[in-house]
Amino acid sequence: MRGFISNDQRVYRYESPFLLQGENDLSLSELRNIFIRQLTGNPQAKYVANNYALEKDKRTISVWRKDGKVLSNDEQSRIDQVLPRIFEMY
Repeated sequence: MRGFISNDQRVYRYESPFLLQGENDLSLSELRNIFIRQLTGNPQAKYVANNYALEKDKRTISVWRKDGKVLSNDEQSRIDQVLPRIFEMY
């Protein structure tokens, strides 16, 4: 796993060196849209209509379920694959 999960398994965190160095010019809105489209595999997916929240704080990206439930192992794996790929591609 490239990121790490909180002790209560509700929040996945990923630190990107690209965010620290300012090499990635994605706005938070663009980042959210790319994330949800890649996570769901649906190019038409809307961030607000899905059950995941994403926030950026300096170089850390945090993802959690909007309903407050624990992230399943499958969700953790998919998020762990999607987030690093965003920074490799954009």
